[in-house]
Amino acid sequence: HTPGQVVIDLLWIATREDLSGQSCQLLYDTESGEPQAMEISVQRTLTLLFVRLAYITYAAWKTPEG
Repeated sequence: HTPGQVVIDLLWIATREDLSGQSCQLLYDTESGEPQAMEISVQRTLTLLFVRLAYITYAAWKTPEG
């Protein structure tokens, strides 16, 4: 992981066509170690002429209680 972010993937994620919901990332404050948010993966596609590219972004999913 990188400081401030831990990515969690399901086992065998690469075998699925749609990767939405197959991974998440926990974001936390690097100084205090307190969690800030958990985001879930969302697969998006971009079409350029005859080429279709799929990529993953993360969307807000859960936040700690305030």
